[in-house]
Amino acid sequence: MKIALITGCSGLVGTYLAKKCVENGYKTIGVDLKGSEFLPRSENFIFEYRNLLNDGEIHDLFNKYKFDVVFNCFGIKGSPLKAKNQPVDFLYPSFKINTEIINQCAMLNIWLVFVSSVGVYAPAEKFVEDTVWKTLPGEADWFPSWSKRMGEILIEAYSVQYNYKKWSIVRPANIFGEYDDFSGTGTIISSTIKKVYESGGEMEAWGDGSAIRDFVFGSDVADALIHVYQKEINDTINFGSGIEISIKKVIEDIIKASNKSIKINWDISKPNGDLRRQMDTTKQETYGILPKTPFSEAIKKVYEHYSKIQG
Repeated sequence: MKIALITGCSGLVGTYLAKKCVENGYKTIGVDLKGSEFLPRSENFIFEYRNLLNDGEIHDLFNKYKFDVVFNCFGIKGSPLKAKNQPVDFLYPSFKINTEIINQCAMLNIWLVFVSSVGVYAPAEKFVEDTVWKTLPGEADWFPSWSKRMGEILIEAYSVQYNYKKWSIVRPANIFGEYDDFSGTGTIISSTIKKVYESGGEMEAWGDGSAIRDFVFGSDVADALIHVYQKEINDTINFGSGIEISIKKVIEDIIKASNKSIKINWDISKPNGDLRRQMDTTKQETYGILPKTPFSEAIKKVYEHYSKIQG
């Protein structure tokens, strides 16, 4: 039986991944600072509460289990404001934890699936994999971008010096799903779902809704991560939808899923953000890992899940 490690197992992607690893017959070790009621209840899933910032924790983990694959979904959650005003709190854990996980995988020759981010790209209309190192991150993503970029460059360094080739780097687009942060300070989709659920007939939205984004369902992201490991894809790959979706459509689809009649009050004094941000999916198509779940279907699933947990 293969043994898989998932860091950040209680997060949005980590939760889907834990379930799918168990379904694939892996003995799955999930590590996080907190558990989740949505994690698998199976004899093949073991939750380890560990603060990976503490010296020796990662080394101890790799001594305790003989992993076949490590899915590094670890990441620091925080708003753009936190990243701007508290960059050390954002970057120090990322640098320290990612560095030691990458080192252990390389030295023990364990397959590593490193979950990067769309945030590594500089502002552009389309994000192509080989452009990252020709550019610098945008101002809004300056600190978060380096938290992932430094992991990517360290993997490349081990590849050069130690001929370490058992790795895949996946850069997902904007992820959403049932296990998202619905506090109201999360992503555009999770925040809008909360707004729509609580709306009595009207809601406010920033800008004019024309901005284009690339969204991917967390379940599809987890499938892609398992796929690159099983197929031993040693490459850096985007994971986008290949479909342009406007913020206006996002909100309208969420309202449709709610079966409510809600008037959207667009506040055009507020910014739209970048007008177009889309992943180039050419490379991922060659590897056969395009998303499977239609956007509107995924939105419906997430809205129904949120409604259910609200009681």
